[in-house]
Amino acid sequence: MINGILLINKEKDITSYDVIRKLKKALPKGQKIGHGGTLDPFATGLLIVLLGKGTKLMNKIHSLTKEYIVKAEFGYATDTQDTTGEKIEVCKNLEKIAKSDIENVIEAKLLGEIYQTPPMFSAKKINGKKAYDLARQGKQVSIEPKKITIHAFKLIHYNWPYSTFFVSCSTGTYIRTLINDLGDEIGTYATAVELERIKIGSFDIKDAFNSEDISLENNQQIVDNVINLENLKI
Repeated sequence: MINGILLINKEKDITSYDVIRKLKKALPKGQKIGHGGTLDPFATGLLIVLLGKGTKLMNKIHSLTKEYIVKAEFGYATDTQDTTGEKIEVCKNLEKIAKSDIENVIEAKLLGEIYQTPPMFSAKKINGKKAYDLARQGKQVSIEPKKITIHAFKLIHYNWPYSTFFVSCSTGTYIRTLINDLGDEIGTYATAVELERIKIGSFDIKDAFNSEDISLENNQQIVDNVINLENLKI
């Protein structure tokens, strides 16, 4: 049994459990395995895989601050709040919003402790059922707002109607919802078109093993990348 954690750089269009499934085929039979916080199929980036006794760290890793790079397109909103969904709102007369105006709205409305309503298309559980399952059935349900903390929300590249942001936030934050809410606040709608998680606590994407390379043939490489529990700094 391998004990420790493995940093994975998840590719786009696969689920977090797809990564676990691939690892189960590449690692010894019976290996205990889990992960420390899911990523949407739409998103790429850092996924922390927990192995053996490392699974006991799940709650601790879930609680760590997370960092993201997200690219937004202003002018429309979708039912999933990213490009996988259907357009539900379109700004008919989209006018250019200045970089400084976007930054002012972020500073005034979307920093620090805020309340966020998780999207219908999410894994949020409602009466024991995942919200996205209910959404696909066409059922409308009420999701309670949740208090989150946005430590940093910085506009790092501006090319209207696109903007790229760096976000540092507490666990439970939906980045696509943050972008959706920003679009609502400035009156143009907005949708997340690219999303990458780059850091969880002190764990960095640059140290991660690519999910595309997970295979039985690369078994030894995978094992060599496992961080032993004794070496963990959380």
